[in-house]
Amino acid sequence: MTQQWGNSGQQGGQWPVQQNWNRPSQAWGAQQAPQYGPNAGAYGPPGATTGQQPGYQTSPYSTPGQFGPPGGPRKSPMRGLLLGLVLVVGIAFFGIALMSYLGGGSGGDQPGGNRTTAAPQPTVSVPAPDTDPPELPAPETYGEATTWLEENAVYAQSIQVPTDCSVPKIDMRTASVAELTDHLNELTACLWQVWSPPLEKAGFELPRPPVTVYDQPITTGCGKLDEVNAVYCSADQRIYYAQPLWQIFPENQQDDPFVVESVLAHEFGHTIQARTGIMIASGAWEQKSTAAEGKVFSRRLEQQADCFAGMFTEAVGASSGLSNDDLVNLRDVFYNLGDDVLNNTPNVQGGHGLGRSRKAWFTVGQESTLMGKCNTYTAPPASVR
Repeated sequence: MTQQWGNSGQQGGQWPVQQNWNRPSQAWGAQQAPQYGPNAGAYGPPGATTGQQPGYQTSPYSTPGQFGPPGGPRKSPMRGLLLGLVLVVGIAFFGIALMSYLGGGSGGDQPGGNRTTAAPQPTVSVPAPDTDPPELPAPETYGEATTWLEENAVYAQSIQVPTDCSVPKIDMRTASVAELTDHLNELTACLWQVWSPPLEKAGFELPRPPVTVYDQPITTGCGKLDEVNAVYCSADQRIYYAQPLWQIFPENQQDDPFVVESVLAHEFGHTIQARTGIMIASGAWEQKSTAAEGKVFSRRLEQQADCFAGMFTEAVGASSGLSNDDLVNLRDVFYNLGDDVLNNTPNVQGGHGLGRSRKAWFTVGQESTLMGKCNTYTAPPASVR
């Protein structure tokens, strides 16, 4: 039997009264208990005021159905209201003091060892960044949300490796806001070129998100972002990147090529999740779960984005002049951003996952072309610790 949205006893197909959808930015630093709602300091919906009770109340949905039409999820009649949903997911860095916690990770096997190269795909014209994208797909039932997470149509698709798209080099330490803005928006052209064909084959749209680079706190559709941060905001479907972000990396990684690009690739991974319904489906279950269970859903979301980032680095690595050593070194970037490494606390239960898990999923992406290899939602919980 298909489970309805909401708690038992509510009208079928109706949102829970005052359902709390706010998801705060998760720091890649000292972990704190999740806080939700404007009074707790979380990012609220646009226009939220202090004292407002968090969450949304909507009209009933239509009769719940099965997993959407072939190729992608059905668009819900209430999609417009879900644009107020704030899912700030991504990389949030707070304080240069985190540098002392960023330890090393071991190397790994050479990328590409288990890959079957995807068939060539036709060249397409890359669109300009979309400042007015279509609404995000949203499930109507928890059963449908589970299907979108575990059996999403996009999992059957493969990316082209190699992809003939060259990303120029940049020194993230000395680049100005204007230079980073140009560079990262050029980068999304390559990201779009890699990811648009498989998403379109699965029946999804992939607008190209704009990237905003800033060097002081900025107000977004998801609220105010701190100085050192990188975030995909689903409320306005944009990516935000802080110019001083390079300072949180260990000195031996600040010179490495493609560090800033792999960070953006992770954020673009959240764009893929948002446009395929995975993000809202995962958020629905995270909100319905206990705190501990919710963190598991959060880690599945984050580490899937790590996996997508790994796929992208391998796809454009050759055309961008990256060596096998460069690609292997990027795995340690994700290891160093594990919850345990940042907190200097082994086996901490965080929202992003342990360094070894993040590195493992990034590596899976580098060694795969099939998007289903990044299906963290059917993986054992221990693999997303």
